[in-house]
Amino acid sequence: MNIIAYLKIILGDAAGITRACGPLVAVRWLAFVMLAFPECLRTRNLQPADRRMGSGPFVVTRGSARAKLSGPQVFSGIREIWIRDVYLRNDYLAVPRGGLVMDLGANLGNFVNLALAQHPDVRVIAVEPSLSLSNSLRASVGNNGWIDRVVVKRAFVGTTTEVQARAANDPDYKGVPALTEGALLEEFDIKRIDFLKCDIEGSEFFLLARESRMLSITQNLAIEIHAWGGSVVGFLDHLKAVGFEIGSLTKDRTGSCIALCKKSGARQY
Repeated sequence: MNIIAYLKIILGDAAGITRACGPLVAVRWLAFVMLAFPECLRTRNLQPADRRMGSGPFVVTRGSARAKLSGPQVFSGIREIWIRDVYLRNDYLAVPRGGLVMDLGANLGNFVNLALAQHPDVRVIAVEPSLSLSNSLRASVGNNGWIDRVVVKRAFVGTTTEVQARAANDPDYKGVPALTEGALLEEFDIKRIDFLKCDIEGSEFFLLARESRMLSITQNLAIEIHAWGGSVVGFLDHLKAVGFEIGSLTKDRTGSCIALCKKSGARQY
């Protein structure tokens, strides 16, 4: 990526931050970009500037949705999920009224809060194995008064990958169970998923296989497909074969992508 293209990305993010968080936050972020620019350029990543923004809270808006977000390095998630809009993409996907959202790999809860902010009757099951991230998620949702609409489950889902195996040795993940798809659906008596967001570090290739019941009951799907976990093209073909229309693909330089998919007749209101 040449420096002109990189500057365009920075200015685009700054414009989005202005709309979502206000001009003062955008100016502050740009100042940190300037301070961290050599590192950002070397790593081809704006997270060094994001880290300098601290843990918030930040008041963020997207259309009629509004939330207060906080947590370690929360600003990176704000840029990706609320500003770059990677999981809804200009409302190609939407969280319907009264919908059940399942977030696999919920992290700090940036998407959880975005989903809950859509309508006052949306419910979320958030799966996140990290103790610290789970606690940050609960705190962030609690700050918005939405804790009664969220269940946070600490677990790994799907077949254990190398990433999960390494994490299991970290005290932050100690004692966390690995759940099968069937066990997760049975525990919460899930018959329909209106919106599934999935970022489980390569385990998607095993969890959401052709016979997956979870895929069969999901209407809207936003999934991160990790190239090191298997064939991205093959996985996209698999999603089409089980009835999903693929409307948006956001690729990164590693070959991984975020795919936004929905089934015909999926509720979008």
